[in-house]
Amino acid sequence: MTARYCLACGAPLATVSEGGRRRRRCRRCGWTFYANPVPAAVAVIVVGGRVLLGRRARPPYAGTWDLPGGFLEAGEAPERGLRRELREEIGVGVRRASLIGFATDRYGPRGFAVLAIVYRVVPTSKRIRAADDVSEARWFNIAAPPFSEIAFPGLRRLLRRYLESPHR
Repeated sequence: MTARYCLACGAPLATVSEGGRRRRRCRRCGWTFYANPVPAAVAVIVVGGRVLLGRRARPPYAGTWDLPGGFLEAGEAPERGLRRELREEIGVGVRRASLIGFATDRYGPRGFAVLAIVYRVVPTSKRIRAADDVSEARWFNIAAPPFSEIAFPGLRRLLRRYLESPHR
């Protein structure tokens, strides 16, 4: 996914090579489209030897499993966005959130780049309800989550590493 027209002046963008990367640049005003990743905040929730996954209700990858969370709004700090998304998607608050790491993915096979900020979350309640972008929420044994059915490869790898870590 890429821009075709300049967001500053509306002129068509041309492809240029810069520092070994191909970018889209406006020949009229010089504005460059960098295709930076869109930030998202997601949660790894582990309670009693089980990890929570949500089934995606919408494309891309509708019907596959995912970690609960979503995109940050403009001006929203990652942890605040995480709290908002968990209330919207699974109806829980956050008692404590600890940064685990980051995952990069594409939002669909030809979609835009996403940078997921991943937190280990202790929820305020074990009572989960699927809502918004989640059609189902289910607890899986941490020894056997359905890795092959998790939508995003970067999140899948991070979750596998985290669950297999003796220091989790």
